[in-house]
Amino acid sequence: MKKTTSALMGTIFLVILMAVFIANIIIPDKKNSDEENRVLQQLPSFSVSAYKEGRFESKIENYASDQFILRNGFIRLKTAADTALGGLESNGVYKCRDNYLMEDITVPTKDVKESNTSALTAFKEANPDLKMYFLLAPNAANILSDKLPVAVSTASQNKYMDDFFETVESLGITPIDVRDTFKEAKKDTQLYYRTDHHWTTDGAYLAFGQVDSVMELKNKVTYTDYAVKNDFRGTLASKSGFVNGMDDAIKIYLPAEDSEGYENSVIYYSDTKEKTTQFYQVDSLDTKDAYTVFGGSNHPMYTVRTPLDTDRHLLLIKDSYANSMVPFLSQCFSEIVVVDPRYFYDNIQDIISSESITDVLFLYNANTFFADMSLEMMVE
Repeated sequence: MKKTTSALMGTIFLVILMAVFIANIIIPDKKNSDEENRVLQQLPSFSVSAYKEGRFESKIENYASDQFILRNGFIRLKTAADTALGGLESNGVYKCRDNYLMEDITVPTKDVKESNTSALTAFKEANPDLKMYFLLAPNAANILSDKLPVAVSTASQNKYMDDFFETVESLGITPIDVRDTFKEAKKDTQLYYRTDHHWTTDGAYLAFGQVDSVMELKNKVTYTDYAVKNDFRGTLASKSGFVNGMDDAIKIYLPAEDSEGYENSVIYYSDTKEKTTQFYQVDSLDTKDAYTVFGGSNHPMYTVRTPLDTDRHLLLIKDSYANSMVPFLSQCFSEIVVVDPRYFYDNIQDIISSESITDVLFLYNANTFFADMSLEMMVE
């Protein structure tokens, strides 16, 4: 009887294992994770150089992890077990004081640093007459480090940011550093969502004030903020599986009734061929990723045109942190071309020439930028 039971259990285990293996082969790979709001690793192509340098093996490991079926369910199950045992970390997310969930600090690898520096150097050399600026936004675990668990020690994001700002300045690109402003404002302003990795609209507007000053935009529009959702739970709650974290409010900023100088914009999305005058897509508030209220999902490129009396045209090269700042920038340029290098594969020099670009603003959060090499697409 004992042998029969053991044989049956072994057979069941092998059947389950085989079923999972076959399912992973049959089910199409996903390109994006709605839970984590990021691009998933696709099956990498083999090359001798990538194999020798270890990059192929690393990508294969990431591919297996990202594309494994029922991955999100296993994450939640593991988190529940860890939490029951007093765990404060799950999938790179910490359970922090005041109901905050925070991502760990990303440590830039040598390959990432060299790739981004090389891309920025080549881009500046190809466009020496353009005014260029780089806003690298700090993450919550940096600015709100006092809320991290006592036992947690993260890497020094400030050191990596200091080194990077020194590099871009040497290339002739003006750094925009909001860290001191944020550290002063955090006492009275919620700069980051509690369950999401993005800054809040209040944080974006505060950062815009510094952009306005450094780039000499002279924006005169004043705004009134409105909470359009009060039960927002973001990507960090999904990514970690933690059930704590206080629901957040998502705010949008509209021109104040007594504001002067505001002009409506026309936004054209090249990937969907859609045209709109609305920066905020309120239908997104009822979806899984309510942060897409700011312009919708990540687009490779889109154009914002505003009938302002200025010949300044902006190229905005960015990650999703910029999405909530675009409405403010729209009141400072007659045209903004917004490019996300993670999805953009056309010739960026053609855009600079055809759209008479005068200014370039790079806007990334540090965690994303220090793990990303998509800027190299600009110079290929």
